[in-house]
Amino acid sequence: MLPRVSVLIIEDHELLAQSLGVALQAEGLAVEVAQLAGGADLLEQAAASRPAVVLLDLDLGDGREGGEALVPGLVALGAVVVVVSGASDPLRLGTCLELGAAAVLPKTRGFEDVLDAVLKAAAGERVMPDHDRQALLADMRRRRGQEQARVAPFERLTAREREVLGHLMGGRSAEAIAGIFVVSEATVRTQVRGVLTKLGVTSQLAAVAEAHRLGWRPSDT
Repeated sequence: MLPRVSVLIIEDHELLAQSLGVALQAEGLAVEVAQLAGGADLLEQAAASRPAVVLLDLDLGDGREGGEALVPGLVALGAVVVVVSGASDPLRLGTCLELGAAAVLPKTRGFEDVLDAVLKAAAGERVMPDHDRQALLADMRRRRGQEQARVAPFERLTAREREVLGHLMGGRSAEAIAGIFVVSEATVRTQVRGVLTKLGVTSQLAAVAEAHRLGWRPSDT
C-alpha cells in the first residue's frame, strides 16, 4: 500500500482540482483542495493542513497574484512544491524553481506522471531530472536578460519624458500634453523626440507599442 501522503491542491479550475483529488485519493493519498472563493488566504490554509506536497497552479484567477508568489511561503512551511500548470513562460516557471519549487510539470502530462511526482516528492527523491531543471533555468536566464535589455531604454527616460510617454499611451496629442503641463507645444515635441531617441524608435506609435508590449507604466522607472 502506498504511504499516506498529505497533498494540498491549489487550482482555480474546481472540476479539475476535484477530479485530480479523487484520483490521488484512490491511490491512497490524503488530499485537500484549497478553497479559493472569497479571497481566502491560501498560505493560511496550507499552514493549517501542513501538507507534505503541494500541487500548485500558477494562474489562480479572480485577480489573484500569480501562484509563483506562494512558492516561498509554501516551502517555508516544509511542503515540497510541484508546479502543475498550463503556463509555458520560462520566466515564470524558472522563477518557481529559483524560489524553491521542486519541479514544474505541464498540465499536458498524464495523471501517472503527476502521481509519480507526488510520490517522489513525498519520499524526498528528485522530482525533476537535473538536466530538465538546468535547461529551464538557463532558458529563464536568457529570457530575463532579453527582457532587461528591452526595459533598459525606458530606465534612461527623465521624469518628464516618462510622463510624456504615459500621456502618449493614453492617446493624448502633443498639443493636449502641452496644455496639461502648461508649456509650449514645441517643448513637448522636443521631449517626445527625446523619448523616441532613447527608445530607439522612429515614431510615437512605435514608442507606445513597445511600452504596451513590455507592460511598462510611467511609474515603473
